Amino acid sequence: MSHIAKIDTKIKDLAYLKKALETLNIQFVEAKEGETLTLKGYGKNEVITGCIMEIKTGSSYSIGIRKKEKGYEVAADWWAIETFTGQKQEDIMNRITKQYAYETIMDKIKGMGYSVIQEEQDVKENLRITVRRWD
Repeated sequence: MSHIAKIDTKIKDLAYLKKALETLNIQFVEAKEGETLTLKGYGKNEVITGCIMEIKTGSSYSIGIRKKEKGYEVAADWWAIETFTGQKQEDIMNRITKQYAYETIMDKIKGMGYSVIQEEQDVKENLRITVRRWD
């Protein structure tokens, strides 16, 4: 029985994903141009092929990022990752996608000429960003 699962994501820009991973201090490896990476799954013959990026998890089981027609998908042996790291798929993906969204928004805000005045996070971890632009 295979443990490999694919998740379609809202990730459309690798630059923001890399920035998010760097901010979260999560190590990653990119495939060389024109090449792909193959990651191992738990089973003897289980592999994740066609990855353009490997996100390290602190175990010998990594998270793969694969290019899709529109955006990217995440592929990983989530059972092995949770078993050997104690980290759940939902928690890992929530951290990464939340930081990815933050990096995307902050870049767009600054690109439109706004300055961030204040950032507030409520108890539900909703973020409120106050911006200002002087013309």
